[in-house]
Amino acid sequence: MAVLLQAALPPWPHRLDYGVLLLVAALFLASILAHRYWRAQIRLEDQLAALGRDAERSFERYRAAFRRLPFPAAFVDRATGLVLEADPGWLAAGLPEAGAPVFLDDPELEAAWRAIPPPDAGDRPAEPVELCLRGAAFRAEPLAGVSLGVVLVAAKS
Repeated sequence: MAVLLQAALPPWPHRLDYGVLLLVAALFLASILAHRYWRAQIRLEDQLAALGRDAERSFERYRAAFRRLPFPAAFVDRATGLVLEADPGWLAAGLPEAGAPVFLDDPELEAAWRAIPPPDAGDRPAEPVELCLRGAAFRAEPLAGVSLGVVLVAAKS
């Protein structure tokens, strides 16, 4: 039977082209590596999305706690003096709302605000400063860490 099969098939006239074989093997390996890369990319995107959801939940918890403070308080940008976030007590006291400068047309208060020193070379915030807003005493405390450049202005207790 093997003899009949050999007689029926003509001999292979060409040599095996190793370049084509190498190209096919390289494409196969490249497709495997691309698949692994895409799977890793999808995993990283999923982890990043989960991290974002966790951060959003944490941010909302802190925002809700900040809004329930029993005294007027606001987060203010140190460089510009703009109110970033204010609690209801701050707004009820007639103090500037979010987006407005904390020193509304008061040159003395603006000079006091500009006198708050920037963080030092080690990114440690400056010492708290006392300010007088609308006749009430407030404590301006520069924050550290990821909040560097933000000042918590709260009623002095």
